[in-house]
Order: sequence, then C-alpha cells, then structure tokens
Amino acid sequence: MGIRSFENAIFFMMAILVCLPVLLLGQQAGSAISFKPSYGIDISNGSVAGERNFQYGLQASYHRSFSAAPQSWAQLLHAKSFSVGLLWTNMRHMREFADETVYDHGHAIGALAEVDFQLLQLGEASLSLVPGLGLSYLTETVNTQPATVTVGSHLNMALSAGLQLEVPLGRGLSLLGGGHILHYSNGGMRVPNGGINTFNASLGLKQEFDSKASRPTHPGRPFQHIEGSSGELVIGMGRRGKYRSTTEGFYRTAVYAGYNYYFNQAFGLKAGFDMVYYHTVFDIDRFDETFQYYGSSYDPIRMGLGVGFDVAMNRLVVSGLVGKYLHYNSYHEDVNWYWTSGLRYYITPHVGLQSTLYMHRVQADFINWGVVLKI
Repeated sequence: MGIRSFENAIFFMMAILVCLPVLLLGQQAGSAISFKPSYGIDISNGSVAGERNFQYGLQASYHRSFSAAPQSWAQLLHAKSFSVGLLWTNMRHMREFADETVYDHGHAIGALAEVDFQLLQLGEASLSLVPGLGLSYLTETVNTQPATVTVGSHLNMALSAGLQLEVPLGRGLSLLGGGHILHYSNGGMRVPNGGINTFNASLGLKQEFDSKASRPTHPGRPFQHIEGSSGELVIGMGRRGKYRSTTEGFYRTAVYAGYNYYFNQAFGLKAGFDMVYYHTVFDIDRFDETFQYYGSSYDPIRMGLGVGFDVAMNRLVVSGLVGKYLHYNSYHEDVNWYWTSGLRYYITPHVGLQSTLYMHRVQADFINWGVVLKI
C-alpha cells in the first residue's frame, strides 16, 4: 500500500470514528448535529524546508439548545447552545526541522466542548463567538521523535476560539462557515512544549431535529453566584515538567487572594494578589537541572498584582487575569508581567474547584489545581 493510499485509509477510518457517535446521539428531539471539515495554516512556524505548514481535519458535534431550559446567565450572555463532539486533525503537513531532518506531527483525535454566543442577528442568519475546550491525543511527541521540541506529550489540551456564521437552508438544515484559532499544548506538564497553533477555516452543515420540542421548560432552582462584592481565596499546587524528562518536574504552590464584584449571574470583575512558592529554585551552577524557561526564579517566592474577569455559566466559571510582578527575581530580566486563564466548578456558592494556567508571554508556566473559597 502506497503512502497516499495509507493516508486515505486513515482519513476514512477517522471519519467513521468521528461521525458515528454523533449520528447516534443526534436523533433526539430538540437537538442538532453538525459536521465541519476544516483547513488550517501554521501561525507559529509558517513554513519548513520551503513548504507551507498546514493541516486539515473534521469536527462532528452534538448540540443542545439553551432555549429548552432557559437560565439567566444564558440570556445575559446570548448563549444559543452547548455542543460536545469529536475532533480529528491530520498534521502530517505540520512539519518541524531538527537535526537536519524534517519531522511531521502525525494525527490528533480528541473531544471538544463549545458554547455558541450569538453576537449579531443578520436576517435569518446569525454570527456567533464560539470558544471551545477539550482534550486530544497526538500521535507524535518528543518521545517518538526525540529531536523535536513542539509536542511534549501524547495527551494535550485543545483550545479553540473563533467566529461562526450560521445560515438557514430550510427544514432545520443550516450552513456553517467561519474561522477559528486552534491550539494544542500540555500546559507545561511535559517539556519541551512549544505547542501547535493554527488558523483554520471551516465550512459545514448543521441539522436540527424537531425544533418545536425545544420549547422552554421550567427547570429546578438554578445555581446562584454571590452577586455584588465578595472576597476570594484560592490555594493550589501544580507541576512544571523538567526538560526531556518523563518522570521529573518542578512543583509550585500557588495562593491567590482577591476581591470580586459580580454585576449579575453571568459577569464579574476581579482584582487580587498572586503568590507562587517554588519547591525548586533556579541555580545557575546547576543550569540543566533547574532551568525552567520564563518561569526560572532565583528566589523561592514570586508575587504580583492582577486584574481580570469572571464569566459564569451556571456552576462553571471561566476566569482571566493580567498581572504585574511586585517581586520576581527571574533569570530573564525582562519578564515583568504574567497572565492566567482558569476554569472553575462551584460545588456551593462559597466553595469550588479550580484549574488555572499561569503564563509568561505565550509560554505556559504551570497549571495550578486547587480549591476556591468565597466569602
């Protein structure tokens, strides 16, 4: 079997794997399914060996409209629907040059959850912002291709965000078209972790089933966040991988104390103090053993002040924050700012679980897993 025939066979098998579960789930009243082929270009490396890096793939998703169980946050944020689906990406044409050899990044297959936030109504058509979060398995890593530096582990986060135009065609069928950024990385759990970043264009179809069955119902009492002012304390721990090691890493303990003001059940602003404690500091005399890239600190503690926001979707909250260091004795003297992105799940209005990614520029430092306490 030739290389092209082998690739076609992989594409056919992946298409079945991606599409079949969605077809089985989609035959429910008030639901919808969609299939979106996509094509993307590399926005990190551009071209390798004179050829443009590109990838193509397929996303198959199952959708549920929020109109079936309206909640205040969905109405405030103009959220139309939630979807979960399978995402396959062929990255055989996403290449990296190392040790005078051109390597490709193989394939990625995983699951992606998205929320459709409507921005504009254009007649019968609509324009939406569609962010997504998921997990994906990448076939080629620094373990299978030791000279490379882009993909540090098989299991990676899949992050996406883009604009999507939905145009009704009749009988519940719609045309979907748009563009989005797609990012694969492991958040610094395994290093090196250059990550994959592409800009993608997609064109697909969405089929709704019995839209009349999506009439508003009367759900139970919705979860209520603390509106107005509140204090917040976050305590957690995370690990950054050690360069080209599958077992060793650098542990951090992180504490955040801040003030929140929720304007409603969907949106709030925040400001607070960040402190990170290093269990292993950077020692220039043991450079290879202790180097942690932009996270390399000579001192065991770094501190900063930040401002940001919360976007609440019932118990699930997405957070973002940008901060300025008050103290950071960094190996890189020009690293004075940091930013974080987080995902939280509130068990009660006062207690939640959180995962926060600390970043320097576009490089992941570590993921902080911990507990949120609000008063």
